[in-house]
Amino acid sequence: MVIKHDNIFYIANIHAIGGVETYVYELAKKYKDYDIAVVCKDIAPEQLRRLKKFCRVYIHTNEPIECKVLITNWDTSIVKYVNKEAKVYTGLHTDYSNSTEILGLPKDDPRITYIGITEDSKKKFEDITGIKRTILCRNPLELEEDPPVLTLFSATRLSAIKGGDRMLKLANELDRQGIGYVWFLYTTDEYQSNPVWKNKNVIHMQNRLDLGKFMRKADWVIQPSICEGDSYTLREALYRGVPVVVCELGYFKEIGIKDGENALFLKEDCSNVKEVAQKMKKPLKFKFEPIKDGYDKLLAKGRSLYQEELKTMVEVQCIKKYNDLELNELKTPDDKPYKVNKVRAEELEKLKFVVRR
Repeated sequence: MVIKHDNIFYIANIHAIGGVETYVYELAKKYKDYDIAVVCKDIAPEQLRRLKKFCRVYIHTNEPIECKVLITNWDTSIVKYVNKEAKVYTGLHTDYSNSTEILGLPKDDPRITYIGITEDSKKKFEDITGIKRTILCRNPLELEEDPPVLTLFSATRLSAIKGGDRMLKLANELDRQGIGYVWFLYTTDEYQSNPVWKNKNVIHMQNRLDLGKFMRKADWVIQPSICEGDSYTLREALYRGVPVVVCELGYFKEIGIKDGENALFLKEDCSNVKEVAQKMKKPLKFKFEPIKDGYDKLLAKGRSLYQEELKTMVEVQCIKKYNDLELNELKTPDDKPYKVNKVRAEELEKLKFVVRR
């Protein structure tokens, strides 16, 4: 068999992701109406699928190649298989003056003209090698229209009562409908065996307390619990104007959580998951009135001195080496006296780390 096309793009190894992979994809996409083909030694399945939309892709096993133009990456071993009449080019996709890259210099062949993708890469290659068979030809890039992507947020356990299985069904339905999304999931490690973790669009985040600023960026907060007294997650989302996907609970009416207005109600058995996923494509806009608490009528009105104590600074001397997490430094008895607030001084004294001056 002879591989025969006017133009051959040769990349030895086409990985799942990478800049060179983007390069060959952009070449194939832009010049698909020319007689082109991609040749490689191996290729990631997802890269093969997208390249085959534009041209033929060959796994090279020492077949001869007939073409008018051959464009290679750093691996020039393919040149010996190509007809002598072909014009041969090799792209310079890195800075070969860098110590980490110089060992990867392409093996030279007098047939090769080198393509500098910037003036900088071209000059540095010339300086390092002394080769002047170089030209400037910048990499192609034509942006495709980016489909919308929903940002989803959950801060919950994934137990049955909290709806881990329903979250998974919703994620699968979003995938089935081709709805783009990224789902940030804050949860405890005890539920890592739940299959919701295996969805590539669901990102497990480290637990933290300052979730509000991240929640505010979401298009939807997902909390399909079947038992809640009055979910703080839902209140926090609605106060921020972020709609929620929930299972309908008994208290919703009294605080104003309404299907189609500020929420989408997912049935406990997920029988309406298709409809919910479809409606999620257009996030709801609303204003939610904060709910007043009644603890001002329950609590004694005595004045606190705590805030003043937090502002009152006292001088202490370290008497036992310790790592001060608030000051973010190691303290030793050799250190000079330093100041901390009164509350912190009491804590450190109890631990026998310091004495007051």
